[in-house]
Amino acid sequence: MHRSKPWLTLALAILATITGCNSNEVAVTLTRDEIQARVAPRFPITKNWLVVNIVLHEPEIFLPEGANQIGINMLVDVNVPLLKTISGHLKATAVPRYDAEAKSFYLDQATVERLDLPGLMPELETKARSSIETMARQEFAKHPIYELKGRNLKEITAAYALKEVQVRDGKLRAIFALPL
Repeated sequence: MHRSKPWLTLALAILATITGCNSNEVAVTLTRDEIQARVAPRFPITKNWLVVNIVLHEPEIFLPEGANQIGINMLVDVNVPLLKTISGHLKATAVPRYDAEAKSFYLDQATVERLDLPGLMPELETKARSSIETMARQEFAKHPIYELKGRNLKEITAAYALKEVQVRDGKLRAIFALPL
């Protein structure tokens, strides 16, 4: 095993040179469409609290420029027995988190940025926002939005230590420090 380390180091250095990164970094870039394709099949998300049923559906990913966040616009339905279903729009943002052991990206710290539920009684709006935010945090933290499965050379050599995540030009770019 010790004999293969110099060859591995050389291969990683060559890869880093080819990819245009510093000699100890590798970058993995995800487009909005790639993230959308991973997130959309997990919807609709339904949660029941006592007599209230909340459904999140039709997610649309957006990548805010210059932030290390992923945004999601989606539709939300609030169903309360004996009342008409209240439907509206939700805008949430979350921070991508890399789990080195799982070699996967998850969404953490989901925050409801905007909740438009026309017809919802004002005294219930804060409670609805809090419930939906809790729901989003729980669901997003459970399921990865992307997994490094060794589909290409960059994924195979990506180290376990995430150095930086940023959104640029409509893409999520994760930079990993290589174990050299």
